[in-house]
Formats: sequence, C-alpha cells, structure tokens
Amino acid sequence: MSYPVDVLTEVQRLARFGITQIDLRTGIATWTDPVYGLYGWKVGEVTPSLETLLTRVYPGDEKRVRAAFDRAKKAQAEAPLEFRIVRPDGELRTLQVRAKLLRDPADVPVVMLCTTIDITEHKETAARLVFTDRMASVGTLAAGVAHEINNPLAFISANLELIAHDPTSPELLAMLDEARVGVERIRNIVRGLSAFARPDEDQRAPVSVEELLDLAVLVAGPQIRHRARFVRSSGVLPEVIANQATLGQVFINILVNATEAIPEGEVDRQTIAISTRTDDAGWAVVEIRDTGVGIPREIQGQIFDPFFTTKPVGKGTGLGLSICHGIVRSLGGEIGFTSAPGGGTTFTIALPPAVAPVRATPEPAVMETPEVATQTTKVMVVDDEVVFANALRRLLGRDHHQITIVHTGQEALARIAAGERFDAILCDLMMPAMSGMEVHGKVVALAPEQAERMIFLTGGAFSPLAKQFLDRANNLWFDKPCDLQALRSAILRVARR
Repeated sequence: MSYPVDVLTEVQRLARFGITQIDLRTGIATWTDPVYGLYGWKVGEVTPSLETLLTRVYPGDEKRVRAAFDRAKKAQAEAPLEFRIVRPDGELRTLQVRAKLLRDPADVPVVMLCTTIDITEHKETAARLVFTDRMASVGTLAAGVAHEINNPLAFISANLELIAHDPTSPELLAMLDEARVGVERIRNIVRGLSAFARPDEDQRAPVSVEELLDLAVLVAGPQIRHRARFVRSSGVLPEVIANQATLGQVFINILVNATEAIPEGEVDRQTIAISTRTDDAGWAVVEIRDTGVGIPREIQGQIFDPFFTTKPVGKGTGLGLSICHGIVRSLGGEIGFTSAPGGGTTFTIALPPAVAPVRATPEPAVMETPEVATQTTKVMVVDDEVVFANALRRLLGRDHHQITIVHTGQEALARIAAGERFDAILCDLMMPAMSGMEVHGKVVALAPEQAERMIFLTGGAFSPLAKQFLDRANNLWFDKPCDLQALRSAILRVARR
C-alpha cells in the first residue's frame, strides 16, 4: 500500500523522525521537512547542509559528532550516534542518528543516508529509572549507614562533653584525636553516599575502579558485616571511562544482591569477596563472589531481563540487574555471572581501559610545598550556618587572615555595593534566601573582579541547576567538610590574582 507524500511527512513529524541525504561527491544535502522541526527551524528557513546541522550541535558534543560522521563515510554498516543539540529557543534536545552508505556499481560510496529521531523523552525516562533504582539501593542500606554514622557520633559527642567539663584533662589530646578520627569516618561515609546519590547527567571521565569499589564497600559495608565475612584482594587496575555514580550503582546493586542471597545468622560461615585484576587485553576486571543460595538454573537466562524478580511483591522492581547490564554495556564493557544452587554466585564485570594521552616530552617533576600566608588577606565568609562560619573564622584567622562573616547573600552584596573589597570570598552554594549562584550573578554585575575571587562551599545538596552552574563557572569549589589545607591553598591562589 502506498501513501501520499504529505501523509508520510506527517508520520515523520508525529514520530519526531526525519531523513537526510548527503551526496558525498558534491557535499550537497537534502532532507525531509520534519528535520527542520527537529532542529527548531521553520521549513525552508536554512539551507540544507551538514555544516548547517552542525551549527546546532551542543558545543561539548561537536568534536565527537564530526569525528563520527568522518568515520561513517568510510564504514559499510550503520553507525548509531547520540548527541545533544541546542535549538534556537535555547532548548536542549537529544537526537539519535543512524547513517547508511549507498554505493555505486563500482562499490564507491556516493550517498550517506541518515535517519534522525528525537530521543529526549526516552533518555530522560531512562535516566529517571536509573536514578530511582540507585536511590532504592541506597535506601535499602539506609539503616546500616545510620548505624555507621551514629557510632562515631557517639564517641565524638562523649569526648566533646568530657573536654567541656575538664579542658585541662591529661587525656585532652587523645580525646581530640579520637574526635578527628570519628569526623573522618563520617566524612567518608557521606562522600560515598554523595557519589552515588547525585542525579548526574551521564557525563563520563577517567575513573579509578579501585576507589569507586572502596566507596561502594563503605556504603554497603554495614549490611555485608551482618551477613558475611568480607574479603578483598586487589590487583593493579587501569582507569576506565565512566560516570562515577552509575558505575558505582552497578557495584552497590551486586553487593546488595549478594548480601540478600546469604541467610542471616551465619556470618562466620559465609563470605562476600571482591577481587580485581587486569586481563591480557588490558581490561579492568572486577569479580564479586558470594557463598549464598545461588541462582536456580531455570531462571538464570532471565536475570538481566527488565522487571524480572524473584523477590516478593513490594520488595523489588526487577530493574536492578537489567540496569546494571545496560550501564556496563553502554561503557563498552561486559557483565556476566556463574552460579550453582547452594554454591553461591560470582558476577564478573570487565571494562575497557581509558587511553591516557601520550606526552611528546615528559614534564619534569615539581616538588609541591605547602603555601603559607605572608601578608594579611581579607576574606569574607558567606554562610547561613552560624556555627560553621564561626569555625572557619577561628581556623582561617590563625593564618593572619582578616575574616568578615555574613550569613545571607543580601549582606554580602550590601558590603560589596558599599565599596568593600575582599581578596577571597567563601560562599555557601545552597542558602535558603539567596543561593550562592544568585549571589555570584549579582556580584558579576556589581564588581566582576570580586566574582572571580569567589570560592564555593557545598554540603553536597546538588540540584541540576547547581551542578550546571559549577560545571560552567570557573570558580573553585569544595565539599563540606573541607580539606582545610586545600582550602587555605585555594584562598592564597585566589588572593594573588
């Protein structure tokens, strides 16, 4: 059955789908009307060409898209490609393009035929599912994490109470050291939770698999210890290109499944083990083994299927392992398992290495030395947490800094508007009345040189807007609690501008 051309065009428009044809001999491009709509143009508003399309590609994706089209010109198979575009109204959309080469009788490529579809909603739905599953995993571990935080809080509180009552105690230094150890334990737990709880976009970078495993074990550790002995054997691993939160989600999901496969009350008889190695191809290989009940043979072919679960209703969505499979495969890696009923299960994740750039000339090693303040530095601290701001005043004041404390963005702006100038401005990112982002925007208008001196502090409560701001801004930022030596060094670097 054939359809009028206008019906086919309308079907493409409704499906947010378009077709582009590029003549490789002349470079001339033609496309169906829906392509204009996909990129945010009116029909006939621009002249069809590959370069015209590339003007709308998100700057961070342009280099990758150009390289993909260059490869596609030489390939014989379809080359699926996902990238973001910025429409004329500023809206960000995600497109998927598949390219197919058409050849002449002499087998010479003459035409590249491309299909383009808008997958923005699909990507957003998939991202929400991944994030929801990650939060479910963290929620499963919440009681154990609370226990791990309450333990150090208990002895920190006890020691501080003793110090307050007897500041001249001969055990003063020991109690302070114990308090510092407790703070570091809590800081590491929160760092692990923050790494997995942030609703990051799928932005990828070189990641240390060993460090990410350490964070996953830190978060899942309380639950593991109540079910089994934990064993770790580590080999040297290459870094891999991944998103920290989603790859960490894979490790946490498998660790949670491993603990749930082990009956309670048999800690001394049960084991959960992680081993790492680099295989002959240079890939990073992680094995997570448990001595639990194993996976029945009759369902082993289904465990990566979406919504398949053996858990009771309300105890699982059946998405965990399916999402893990998708994450690992999206990184170009492989995930598999071996299991026997009553004999435990071993999951194996293999990931290709990140290829480090090769330097033409090795750079000489530079010996770093701690920076020391040599003159008085004017610092303004903008933070709604009064206790934290006062603690910073005491800590930084020892470095011969002149510290000004304000607790709202409005107070900070009033001082700058009145002509006060600071060598560095420490500003909380997320404040109730006026956020650090808003403060920065207004300081840019009032005194641009002061905006460059702002250093942001965050408790880890990232909104998508805050994350975009930090990615875009050139300002330094630190997680709370801060590494004080790094913060001191940052203040001095900013002050010297």
